[in-house]
Amino acid sequence: MQNFETILLAYDGSEEGRVALRRSLPLLNTGQVAVHLMAVVALNGAVATAEGFYTESMYECERARVEKILAEGVDMLASRGIHAQSYVRAGEPAHQISRLATELGADLVVVGHQRRGLLARWWQGSIGASLLDRLDCSLLVAQEPPVDE
Repeated sequence: MQNFETILLAYDGSEEGRVALRRSLPLLNTGQVAVHLMAVVALNGAVATAEGFYTESMYECERARVEKILAEGVDMLASRGIHAQSYVRAGEPAHQISRLATELGADLVVVGHQRRGLLARWWQGSIGASLLDRLDCSLLVAQEPPVDE
């Protein structure tokens, strides 16, 4: 297995993001890894109004929400003895993740996988698929193993 020196975890506080954080712990616990945790304030329809504009107060509210989620992730890692540098970026998530990965010289980017239907994936796109074309490093798309019924 390759030893990673710089790992960037994209974290949004979702269950999928929490799974990615938990699943990457064995890679982070070596003590020889620079760990970076990032969250992206997406400037899209989720925070824009129906008229298609984005106000400063909307941005500040969304940024505060994202910063709180990011702090929770950093605290969770710290409780396990892992120091992580945190970053908040604004824009299209795949672009911001790949941009920061390049700036940091990341060896590995970790993201969570959100299961969606074909229509939702077509409409919203796939961050993981977009990252495959943008990254110059390894990409780990983490998910929970299937539960046997």
